[in-house]
Amino acid sequence: MRILGNVDRLDREAWLLILESGLFAIATALSNTFVNVYLWKIKNDLIIISWFNFTHYLTGAVTFIFAGWISKRIDRVIAIRLGVIFLSVFYLSVLLLGTQAIDYVILLGILLGVGGGFFWLAYNVLYFEITERENRDIYNGINGLMSSGVGIIAPLLSGWIITRVDQFTGYTVIFAISLGIFLAAVVVSFFFKRRVPQGRYRLVSVLSWTNQRKHHWQWVSLAMISQGMREGVFVFLIGLLVFVITKNELTLGTFFTAASLVSLLSFYIVGRFVKPKVRNTFIFIGTVMMGLAVLPFIFHISSWTIFILGVGGALFYPLYAAPLTSIVFDIIGKNEETAKLRVEYVVARELALNLGRLTSILIFIWWVSISADLMHLRWFILAMAFVQLGVWFAIRRVPPLKTA
Repeated sequence: MRILGNVDRLDREAWLLILESGLFAIATALSNTFVNVYLWKIKNDLIIISWFNFTHYLTGAVTFIFAGWISKRIDRVIAIRLGVIFLSVFYLSVLLLGTQAIDYVILLGILLGVGGGFFWLAYNVLYFEITERENRDIYNGINGLMSSGVGIIAPLLSGWIITRVDQFTGYTVIFAISLGIFLAAVVVSFFFKRRVPQGRYRLVSVLSWTNQRKHHWQWVSLAMISQGMREGVFVFLIGLLVFVITKNELTLGTFFTAASLVSLLSFYIVGRFVKPKVRNTFIFIGTVMMGLAVLPFIFHISSWTIFILGVGGALFYPLYAAPLTSIVFDIIGKNEETAKLRVEYVVARELALNLGRLTSILIFIWWVSISADLMHLRWFILAMAFVQLGVWFAIRRVPPLKTA
């Protein structure tokens, strides 16, 4: 296991969290992108799909606030359990609705948002409690390696099932598998240690610091908004474009397999070589290269250039995302006082992320309402490809924490 780094720094709880994250990764790798393709096949309408994702992020933001209160006043394990339960209900609803799902995209978006809100709030709080500055980069690398590993097999399997079985029956099969995996994640959640809640919920206080120019959290919030701007649309649009251009789910699955393969390599590099003093350098390289990967698609729209866009983004995304996560959680844990507000900080972080996501989707809806032609859409993609440079500009204003 030494090839993965000093894994002795990870205890039982850390490996348990990696398992929970892995189950989530398997289920989403099997189905999440195919949900958008499924809706597209029922009705070719980018605006409907955009509203589905907008509702998902909006509901997720609201849920984060409530989930933070539950984690603070009751227990964060309850929140992660509620998350996987709601995600299970989402996939069960998709199964039951079938092709009528297109008429209930708002309801489905709400279920997905509530599930994701509860899950990610609890996951991030557990991540903060279980890891510390000395092992955070190692955890990020191993967790990313595992997520990428399951991402190599799962999308290809989904694409193969859909193309080998009657198209809508194939979708039913993979949604059912995802439902089963989320139910397994519920079981795993019972093995986390419960903790006695402490203190009152001070979200308003943490949010007020985003308006203080000398407070580090203002720069973190700006970085999160920039990250969300790119993710909001790219998370569903890139895979959808691959399908629109190639018109084949197996090709889409192959695309995500290739993306996960290069992402695995990248996460290995992050886990082995990223140290606190070089995080900003890796963030800069990652953001610039993710933008440059889009350029071939801008000049020539084809299956190959969309592959370069997606796979190139997957290769360089870990170089900026993993160090960025470590920096943010180092700030949350810089002293005893900030650590007591870890739940509030996590909620504030996700609210900033979702603000960026919602903003980019609204811009995308406006853009598509003018013209959904790919020749016109590529300029929006170009702008969103470089918006994450704002992450580097903001986060570099945060000085590295001094080691003890």
